[in-house]
Amino acid sequence: MEISRHTHIKIIILLVLIAILFYYLLIKTNTHELKNTFKVFHHILNRSRIMEMLVPVSNVTILNRIGNITNRTNTSTKRSINTTITPDPSTTTTTGRPTTIDIAELLVERSPSAVRLKAKAPTGGLAVFLFQTEHYILADLQLYLMRKLAIDLVALELFIDRPLTPEMCDVARAHRAKINIFPTDRHRANAGGSDRNTAIVNWAISLKAKKYLGNGTAILLLDGDVFPLSPFDSVTLLNSRDVVCRKHPALFARFCWIGFICLGPQLYDTIDHFNVGQTMRQGKSYDSGGKTIEYFLKYENASFSWMRETIFLGTDKDLFWGAMDQDIKWISQHFSRCDKCGPEIFLSPFDVSNAVFYHMISATSEWRFGGQGGRRLSIHDSVMQSPYGPNKTYSMSDIIASVRKVQQMELIPFFGNLTCERICGG
Repeated sequence: MEISRHTHIKIIILLVLIAILFYYLLIKTNTHELKNTFKVFHHILNRSRIMEMLVPVSNVTILNRIGNITNRTNTSTKRSINTTITPDPSTTTTTGRPTTIDIAELLVERSPSAVRLKAKAPTGGLAVFLFQTEHYILADLQLYLMRKLAIDLVALELFIDRPLTPEMCDVARAHRAKINIFPTDRHRANAGGSDRNTAIVNWAISLKAKKYLGNGTAILLLDGDVFPLSPFDSVTLLNSRDVVCRKHPALFARFCWIGFICLGPQLYDTIDHFNVGQTMRQGKSYDSGGKTIEYFLKYENASFSWMRETIFLGTDKDLFWGAMDQDIKWISQHFSRCDKCGPEIFLSPFDVSNAVFYHMISATSEWRFGGQGGRRLSIHDSVMQSPYGPNKTYSMSDIIASVRKVQQMELIPFFGNLTCERICGG
């Protein structure tokens, strides 16, 4: 006899509850091997997008209640477990075993409502917020590509957290970008790079976001080493979502990486609560952007999607005219981490969009690699001498051919055949 749709849904929900119960019992038994097995299973579900079917938005409240029940149970037993995992700076770090499932670890992409999908998308254009320090060569390249490739650009806002230099002033003037200098009295003494980054981005949002969102204008927040490689616009970049961002690359992370976040005009009423700071949840330390978890959990109707990612593993003169080849060679010579074998490429998750962005890894970080002036100048000159440059005209057919090539690449996080052993030799 054919199973009804309602019965099918009940079976799926039952499987979710069984999985949650299994994880709770697993914590109680303190079985390390079983816990790792569950993590792998959970990772496979997320990669296959099955979690989007198993954990719909309407079930968030149910999962919260289950978490509260297990939390009360653990409190009554008053057990204390002193387990510490050595921190890895590239991932979220654990300072103690959580006693319940953190709902943040089950957070999946949310599609907009059917009404939103059918509604006419806002056409207020795009304001781009760029965050730079003293690297005026990168700023010049970034602003130049924005002017050339952003189709519905309304404004360029340049945010700087260092004293303004004459070179940076000239760059901003050449590309008609408004300069915003982070107040020195808001800098915390001895603040690290992540602290400075989150401070200036949050300041930029509080200072300028409502001005643009209120006019129906979307906002794109970009780190100083992220560049567009193809034409893009706010409508296809958001595709009716409230937020589209690069998911933080930490394993099992469920929050926005601070360097690429697109905000839709629909966030006007709630933007005051959008925070890209670091945070702690159930003993885990979340890097810059971690507080976006709290926003997504608080506003259950906010729709969002992650950008897809890949990496360029080798030079290719047919890929965007080889404009990135010199930088690709530099990265392969200086990085040994398996997820940094090539520059990171962010591409739109939507079929309606051909947006591709290039992340010039650590190009603004002096603490990791000093003396990168030659590298910055090299990629600047390569782009300017390519068909992107002012003295040449790029071919849209060539751009689309490159975009299609990127879309057919294997994605990261490394999965399937794209393994650390294969790429980095172990």
